[in-house]
Amino acid sequence: MYLSLLRDATGKRDEEIEIPPDSTVSTLISLLMEKYGDKIKPFLDPGSDINEGIILSLNGELLSPSDMGKKISENAEFMVGLPPFGG
Repeated sequence: MYLSLLRDATGKRDEEIEIPPDSTVSTLISLLMEKYGDKIKPFLDPGSDINEGIILSLNGELLSPSDMGKKISENAEFMVGLPPFGG
């Protein structure tokens, strides 16, 4: 599931992505950057400033940078986006 600016960048609210067995969160992020290129790379590239504000969750569990090696199970739900802004 894509939220906010990532939804705009991909043109999708959600999609199913087939990943190789034993893939990790890092693997999925790499696949997304390869698929969407420069539209999504500034949000997901660990070296970008925007990346620090991105929220990632796997099956409803918020992920931290130390979770990038976490394996993704079949039928897992991955969410990526920017948090809502308050005003």
